[in-house]
Amino acid sequence: MRHYENLENLSENRQAQRSYYIPYDSLEKALAGKKETSSFHKLLNGKWRFKYFERDIDVPVTIPSWDTIDVPSNWQLHGYDKPYYTNVNYPYPVDPPYVPDDNPCGVYSYDFYIDENWGSRETYIVFEGVSSCLYLYINDEYVGYTQGSHLQAEFDITAYVKAGENKLAAKVLKWCSGSYLEDQDFFRLSGIFRDVYLLSREKNHIRDIEIKADTKNIVVNCDNYEIYDGRVKIDNLDNPILWNAEKPHLYTVVVKGETEYIPIKTGMREITISKKSELLINGVSVILKGVNHHDTHPLSGYYETDDFLREELLKMKELNINTIRTSHYPPTPEFLNLCDELGFYVVDETDIESHGFVTRHGGWKRGYDMDSNDWLCNREEWKEAHVERMLRMVERDKNHPCIIMWSTGNESGHGPNHIAMIEWTKNRDNSRLIHCEDASRNFSSLLPDVYSRMYLSTKEVEEYALDDTKKQPLYLCEYSHAMGNGPGDVHDYMELFYKYPKLIGGCIWEWADHTVLVDGVQKYGGDFGEDTHDGNFCCDGMVFSDRSFKAGSLAVKYNYQYMDTELAGNRIIIKNLYDFTNLNEYKLLLELSVDGKILDSREYCLDIAPHNHGEIELPFDVPENCEYGTYLNVSLLDNKGCEVAMKQHELETQAEKISLSDKFTDFKEDKERIYINGKNFNYIFNKHYGNFESIIKNGKEQLADIVKLSVWRAPTDNDRSVKYSWGLFDDNQSGENFNKLFSKVYSCNIEDHSIKVAGSLSGISRIPFLRYELVFEFYRDGEVKLILQAELKDELQTYLPRLGFEFISPEKNDCFEYFGMGEHENYCDMNQHAKIGMYQSDTDSQYVNYVMPQEHGNHTKTRMLKMNRGLSFYTDSEFEFNVSSYTSDALTKAMHTDELRSNDKTNIRIDYKVSGIGSNSCGPKLIEKYELNEKSIYFEFFIK
Repeated sequence: MRHYENLENLSENRQAQRSYYIPYDSLEKALAGKKETSSFHKLLNGKWRFKYFERDIDVPVTIPSWDTIDVPSNWQLHGYDKPYYTNVNYPYPVDPPYVPDDNPCGVYSYDFYIDENWGSRETYIVFEGVSSCLYLYINDEYVGYTQGSHLQAEFDITAYVKAGENKLAAKVLKWCSGSYLEDQDFFRLSGIFRDVYLLSREKNHIRDIEIKADTKNIVVNCDNYEIYDGRVKIDNLDNPILWNAEKPHLYTVVVKGETEYIPIKTGMREITISKKSELLINGVSVILKGVNHHDTHPLSGYYETDDFLREELLKMKELNINTIRTSHYPPTPEFLNLCDELGFYVVDETDIESHGFVTRHGGWKRGYDMDSNDWLCNREEWKEAHVERMLRMVERDKNHPCIIMWSTGNESGHGPNHIAMIEWTKNRDNSRLIHCEDASRNFSSLLPDVYSRMYLSTKEVEEYALDDTKKQPLYLCEYSHAMGNGPGDVHDYMELFYKYPKLIGGCIWEWADHTVLVDGVQKYGGDFGEDTHDGNFCCDGMVFSDRSFKAGSLAVKYNYQYMDTELAGNRIIIKNLYDFTNLNEYKLLLELSVDGKILDSREYCLDIAPHNHGEIELPFDVPENCEYGTYLNVSLLDNKGCEVAMKQHELETQAEKISLSDKFTDFKEDKERIYINGKNFNYIFNKHYGNFESIIKNGKEQLADIVKLSVWRAPTDNDRSVKYSWGLFDDNQSGENFNKLFSKVYSCNIEDHSIKVAGSLSGISRIPFLRYELVFEFYRDGEVKLILQAELKDELQTYLPRLGFEFISPEKNDCFEYFGMGEHENYCDMNQHAKIGMYQSDTDSQYVNYVMPQEHGNHTKTRMLKMNRGLSFYTDSEFEFNVSSYTSDALTKAMHTDELRSNDKTNIRIDYKVSGIGSNSCGPKLIEKYELNEKSIYFEFFIK
């Protein structure tokens, strides 16, 4: 057994874990809190010498030549080894605590300078994050060893350094025994990936500080201290300002040693569970509107700069997110500092996941057999490794007011070792809640304070809420899987969270796509030659890897918003969903929108307390008639004029019916075609295919191919399960084969001055799943009324992806105007971010750059679509449409965006309906009301 495989060697000479802080040499600097100004702190980040070895046993005593590498970083992103993405499977045999004999290794070397004035003090070195383990040497002498990739490691190097130049060397291994506890769903990367710094400490310095703050008191546990908040002594505070995620007021506590000033920001708050099983912050019921956050960057891997962290947290604020689960390891200290400052509730999760034991026998044959002694949580020899990781997180992070729950890890079973972790934590800190997802899997443990599950369906969530025997609050640690185009079901979960007090919210999976950017192309699992991988399952963020928003991000924003409105006759009811904020801090904007034009608007400042409502009279004279529709837009604006909440209400007006000229009756036909020729238009109807072959408008051809009735859409990531019931793929022979579609025309005749077509649609090797009748009515000015009546077979075992018509225009990147939901893509279950209005766009702008190409660009509740150089489509009811530079077939086949090829035409879909998006990439099946599963369908629209 090698040293790093021995469970008795979790560390050597590593300091006992303490709370995070930086000491300063003056009170002024301590209160300012800029660590780069402290003369007792020296950051060692930068260019280090580096040498990579395929096997740790090949490292020589002396390394003759060096490369250079950035610290912090991961060596796989600097040309050494390769990124390796796997979700569940371990990337090596499951034989704990043993790891492969050929264990890759990176050796680091760095010269640093110790000031003369540090000579009489003690010197410490801190590593904030190293994967997977580290052997440390100073001036060629061995100092110590640590493992636990995302946990802080501190070493006393006073006896090893001297004034002037010193040399640091570190040997970092790709794997160690601790790797079995770090089987998280992410790219497996290695190296020194967080800050490294020196601290100069006075002799007999204050080692640890604990601040316990509730709604009345702040208690500081340490010795030889004086306390400041910058202006007054804390013990003189009356009516303290409490901390919460909406108003994150912080006090600065400064602890003074002989020469050191140690600042720690704290917030006064209290976390409790009510008799109704509500989560209470400072006595107020709160819903957790959360997201899971991984440390990931497409260029720097696990390393995120402080500025980047601030930027992405501000983006979360913009999306109305109030809670973060640090999946599945503790974040950097600065991340928690920012959460304290900006206002987030944090579920701080320790660095434990051993999900790969599920597949240790191949596949998922034995299921989640976490009672088996194979699982590390049940093995006594792994107890210390579990408890130590919990201890190191709690002790480092204990002073952060943002943390409301301690989490024992993720997908690692539930056994005696978890119980030991929970019991230790409760004895150490009873001011926060305990979270352990696997403990709730079979309702088997009441030790955690919340009942936590992932990916429950809305039906299961409501069943829990209605079960009076279940007393714990339900927290969905993961829900609404946001992979690719999505998530599509946040609205349905939020309705339940607001309806039942016992449902305290949850965290969407997850914040950002995990990709590695190579030559401008986003790469994912399998792109680096991994033996086992999970493809693009790492591309599952509600934002793209560069943190830009997608439509799903905006849908989350408006489902997480803190205002709701109802229209009751002539009154507008405004509900304040904030927990601690009065709506008088915002402006309420009302707009009267008629046919997409804003005809009138009003602004208000309303005094509505949290969890209360107010009402105002509708201030507009609503017109009796309109062309398309009349709407009331209600927006909540912050002091910068940015919209933080929105809702649209349709007002009762009479929309005009589409006016038509007289019917066209002069048809000509031959054996294969029907000809409809009028002033400025010529139509050719193909009898064999039962649809338009040519539409010529003002002498210009509008079609590049025959119009087709179709049901296929390029599967989204959230269709990754249902697509096998839809389509025929290399690894699937059991679907309805919608993507290999055969259209059969049984008859095509001129009847009653119309063309009538009877036909069916079938997948290859399948009986017809849809039988239809099409009626084409023609009018003297060139209008066409198209009526579809369809019947689906009773035996159909799935729902349709969509149903509608495909028109291919010869124009490339055509511009268009539409009256419908926009401006961003939207679907029947993901349109809360969209408003009905008049919009202009072009074909290329409709493309959404999902990492794996897929269905995108849909628009619901549409009355009119007018192509600038082509056809126009209208309806008296509504349709859905999609305008794209790519065919559904091209989007289905491409695995990366650089493989996607346009047909240099404009591909137009006019659909009766498109099924919803959902979150079934990992979550439950699409909610039935969003499925296109009707057995009888009637659809009509007009072509002009």
